[in-house]
Amino acid sequence: MLNQLHKYIPRIPSELVYRRELMCHSRKLPVLSPQDKIIVDTLRQEGVFITSLQNLGISKTPMLLQAAASQLSNMEVALEAKIQNQQNLGSVENPAYPQIFTVTDLPDFSNWGSEQRLLNIIENYIGLPIAFQGVHLRRDFANEAAVTTELWHLDAEDRRMVKAIIYLNDVSEEHGPFEYIPKSQMSLLREMQIRSKIVPKTAKGLVGLNDAEIEKIVPKSLWKSCPGKAGSIVIADPRAIFHHGKSRKQSRSTLFFVYTAKNPLRPECCKQYSDRTFARVLPV
Repeated sequence: MLNQLHKYIPRIPSELVYRRELMCHSRKLPVLSPQDKIIVDTLRQEGVFITSLQNLGISKTPMLLQAAASQLSNMEVALEAKIQNQQNLGSVENPAYPQIFTVTDLPDFSNWGSEQRLLNIIENYIGLPIAFQGVHLRRDFANEAAVTTELWHLDAEDRRMVKAIIYLNDVSEEHGPFEYIPKSQMSLLREMQIRSKIVPKTAKGLVGLNDAEIEKIVPKSLWKSCPGKAGSIVIADPRAIFHHGKSRKQSRSTLFFVYTAKNPLRPECCKQYSDRTFARVLPV
């Protein structure tokens, strides 16, 4: 307990500043439609809101999907070159790590992510002026054992943040949908002091719990899986809920749009979305 107090005491001044900023900015938050307010309220209560590109109705969606299809073709070329001489890819001995492109600098992606209505929704949830950190296009593959984000974890970028995850193909349970533990069940995790056992996701690597470990604390019946058709969107605060990409038997393709406060708690963790950490192999 003393070790925990020593860790948190230095954070008190910055937390007080943060709380004051939330109060001050609450009077400046954009006005939302009743429909968009439901998204914010659900995020606050559940940690996740599920919708679709069609229901969200952003006009730039056709250009986004066309650009995503083009970049996925590039990813296929890169993947073929990568696995040409590899055997047993996806085995315990040779895991298949995600294939990730940073596409933040491409207009069709950044324009969709900067849609004002979307920014207004996210600002109302985060409660402060926000930053659109960027976009990852990623392919996740089947593996015999959980790797990277297939482990249960918390993200680390900010106190509150939003990831809008768009499924680019139909995602069934076999494709490894986004899976999470609702905010209402987070008390179980705190009681077991799980936060002291798991270091949140960082820019340098990932740590977390596998399914068997998390099930000892939260029964599997309380986990929530998010399968969906192509064009489904999972809007989540990955800092507020334990989550992972469910282990899969088939690959899936997704877009991750990432938002934090303008001055995030850990800006070093946000650089991956804009500095070409995961560079594209081919230009558009």
